[in-house]
Amino acid sequence: MRVAGIGFRQDAPEAALRAALDAAGGPVDAIATAADKADAPAFRSLAESLGLPAFSIPLPALVAAPAAPSPHAPARYGGHSLAEAAALAALGPGARLLAPRVAAPGGQATAAIAEGSARMIVHFIGAGPGAPDLLTLRGRDLIAASPVCLYAGSLVPAAILAHCPPGARIVNTAPLSLDEIMAEIATAHDAGQDVARLHSGDVSVWSAMGEQLRRLRAMGIAYDVTPGVPSFAAAAAALGAELTLPGLAQSVVLTRTPGRASAMPPGETLAAFGATGATLAIHLSIHLIEKVVADLAPHYGEGCPAAVVWRASWPDQRIVRATLATLAAAIGPEMERTALILVGPALGAEGFDESRLYAGDYDRRYRPVGTDPRFPE
Repeated sequence: MRVAGIGFRQDAPEAALRAALDAAGGPVDAIATAADKADAPAFRSLAESLGLPAFSIPLPALVAAPAAPSPHAPARYGGHSLAEAAALAALGPGARLLAPRVAAPGGQATAAIAEGSARMIVHFIGAGPGAPDLLTLRGRDLIAASPVCLYAGSLVPAAILAHCPPGARIVNTAPLSLDEIMAEIATAHDAGQDVARLHSGDVSVWSAMGEQLRRLRAMGIAYDVTPGVPSFAAAAAALGAELTLPGLAQSVVLTRTPGRASAMPPGETLAAFGATGATLAIHLSIHLIEKVVADLAPHYGEGCPAAVVWRASWPDQRIVRATLATLAAAIGPEMERTALILVGPALGAEGFDESRLYAGDYDRRYRPVGTDPRFPE
């Protein structure tokens, strides 16, 4: 495994970091920097744009990095430049420096490359809405390659765990605290074992991934993120609905109502979102269906199309189509959890304009007007 260590000024742009990496030369499998710099927008943006894991290295690990000659040896990093120390520390014992520190033009960033045995990575994986075959191929392969799997047992189906390798340690995190989850990851890290961390749907919304990533950066543990099929997309598919129809809605708002775990910031209210007329996908709120209806009816009207999809994509999925006025009475008592509420004029609409995208006289890059004899200029 090859890791590029990167040192940079806090105000350095991503372009400077990329220039230093290019100057160091050669492909790399990950990037690394000091823990107090790992949250810098330029470093995180570089990792995201390159699609590479990012190592956050605490100061003690930088100082203890394997010895390597360097003409740039500040005492703070044990005889290395930050770039060299980060590259070596990310790989641990046995790492060797391939490319000593080089600076980008302008001196805002430096990079060095080291090679060694791969360090463990925590793979955050969106496990999809429920159907096992709605797991991405990348997610499946990462699960199969990880000797440890932590999964949200209340929402991730057991069939997905069948992808775990024989002998894998499989832990249901539903009854665990955040401290206990991080302890499981730390144990795997000490053993050099990759972790597949499974969350339902897509990890970018309501997954509690952010607080775990913050702790991993502080612990100096690398991670990457694999997206999953979100529940609102599965619900829309179940309805056979496009949520953005010309002339009716061109925006989809993913929101929720206040709950015990998370309050809503000021201004993020159903009434405020309803005033836009966008299609609303309301999560984690089925227990407050009467309030949802009361907040939205003044903006959409009681006759506005609405739907509830319960356990979207699961074998026992149920769909209720109604209007805002009839929605609360139409749902069954079993729909107490894992139900998504969709509201907006685009649901079930027929009287909408066709988009210009496929119109014969619409000039497109791949179908310029005048090239099709059926539609001359």
